[in-house]
Amino acid sequence: MGFKLGPHNTLYEKSQPWNFEVDSDAAQLEQDMIAFMKQHNGIGLAAPQIGIAKRVFVMGCDSLEGFPSPFVAFNPVILNASEEEELGDEGCLSYPDLWLKVKRPKTVVAEYQDAKGNTYTVEMSGLIARCFQHELDHLNGICFVDKVSQMKLNLAMKKLRKKK
Repeated sequence: MGFKLGPHNTLYEKSQPWNFEVDSDAAQLEQDMIAFMKQHNGIGLAAPQIGIAKRVFVMGCDSLEGFPSPFVAFNPVILNASEEEELGDEGCLSYPDLWLKVKRPKTVVAEYQDAKGNTYTVEMSGLIARCFQHELDHLNGICFVDKVSQMKLNLAMKKLRKKK
């Protein structure tokens, strides 16, 4: 599992769909990505964050009440998002210790495939919906720092530098 977090070019590119017939072992990738996410104390990790330009992410956490156990989402899409939005705190493994308030739809209906290619349609709200949207953004070359004004980002960066 030679993954590493870093400024990979894949972080800023739109990822390619996962092809179950051609791409590598989906089940092994799921295991490796979940292990890596847990090792770094994350609740989500997208393939582009570790240099893989494919439409796949993992999310979940066994210690957050009401949050799902870690699972993989291959080729995820949002089918519907609520007009109602909410502002919430977000962090990112690609930007350690940086926290920003990001506005996102409150609920989403999404579709994704598991490591065997089975398709699921789910409705999510709260932190689960926020995490799903955050990770899906990574697959489209968007980072959470792109979702706030330059002024808010600069203030957060200044606060982070003071902490260190």
